[in-house]
Amino acid sequence: MTVKRINFTNRKRLTREHANIVIHPPINGQGCATFDAQLDLNHLRPQADTARVFVEAYHQTTRMRFDFGTVGAITHPARAECRLHEFHDWKDVLFRVKITDVQDHPGQLLGWGNQIRPKGPDDMDEPDLVRFKDADLYGLLWDIEYDDHGPVVLIELNAGGVQHVGRDDRFRAAVFPEVLRRTLVKALVEDEIAHDDVDHWFALWFEGFLKPKLGLPAPPPAEDITRRRDWIDNAVKAFARHFRIAEFWSADAPRPAGEEA
Repeated sequence: MTVKRINFTNRKRLTREHANIVIHPPINGQGCATFDAQLDLNHLRPQADTARVFVEAYHQTTRMRFDFGTVGAITHPARAECRLHEFHDWKDVLFRVKITDVQDHPGQLLGWGNQIRPKGPDDMDEPDLVRFKDADLYGLLWDIEYDDHGPVVLIELNAGGVQHVGRDDRFRAAVFPEVLRRTLVKALVEDEIAHDDVDHWFALWFEGFLKPKLGLPAPPPAEDITRRRDWIDNAVKAFARHFRIAEFWSADAPRPAGEEA
């Protein structure tokens, strides 16, 4: 049997669809920025499965390299290991992604993405499904309402509103899983919507985010409420894993006495 091989003489150029960087600025100006790399290298598989994947952050002569495993087994370093502490200003940082052969032609570049300008948290595609609005919540920090286009997260104006609270990474990390849970309960349990009802905003959520981004199957039938609630639980957990919510907090968590950073 003849195995078809890809000719990597001309290395493959990676686009933002293949390598997207999301940067997380320091909270309230404290500490340093971190980043996430969202990599989709399926177009290089299986021929380049053993090739190493490196993400580099750079500005002028400063460079930091991060190991993301192999094409066939991408590994995401913990948030604490993706700190851009060697850069004076995180806003100047660009990124490149290198796919390097270690088997047939060690050191040869098989794929390359250069001058990748990172997105900020406000530019992430997934949260765009949720809209924000200032509101007077009489003591609550946030709440949620729904209209014909889906959920709207309300932020107490006297606490800083959307501009300060809504843009805070920690607020989003803490609140978004619950926003997702309440939104799914609203659509699937209270309104008993079918996932393919094109007249309802949930169809966009499912086809545009839950299915392609989180890999979720279609929810169970409306009459099976118990299975729908289990499906919702799994969806929220998948969301937390996708955005690495726990790692976001553990990176800045206090360390036991005597433990080095």
